[in-house]
Amino acid sequence: MVKLLCLILSLSMVVVGCTSEEPAVGSAPVASPENGESKKVVGPTTKEVAVREVKCGCSIDGIGKCGNYILVEDQYVELINPTLGKMEFCKHKDKGAKIKVAGLMKDGKYVASDWKPSK
Repeated sequence: MVKLLCLILSLSMVVVGCTSEEPAVGSAPVASPENGESKKVVGPTTKEVAVREVKCGCSIDGIGKCGNYILVEDQYVELINPTLGKMEFCKHKDKGAKIKVAGLMKDGKYVASDWKPSK
């Protein structure tokens, strides 16, 4: 009986120890431009106006699917704006483009209230 109780306690400790933690609000794992590794990105939590690099996700290691991504803290995160097409930056291929953007990080994505091409 004691052995059974010890076995049950041991198993329950393993199960409890293996639960995953949820990422913090406003951060998400994303692909690094250098090596495809992920880390949490916090980015600007208040609205900023900045010139940032953007790429299509199909040309970013670790993402590999079309979509609009912006460079924040040396990581690419999804760029959200209702005026962007799904493949807005695919024509720039691997070299990417620069945009002047007004926005902030929200729920792990960069939400832009305004953007325009930049040099």
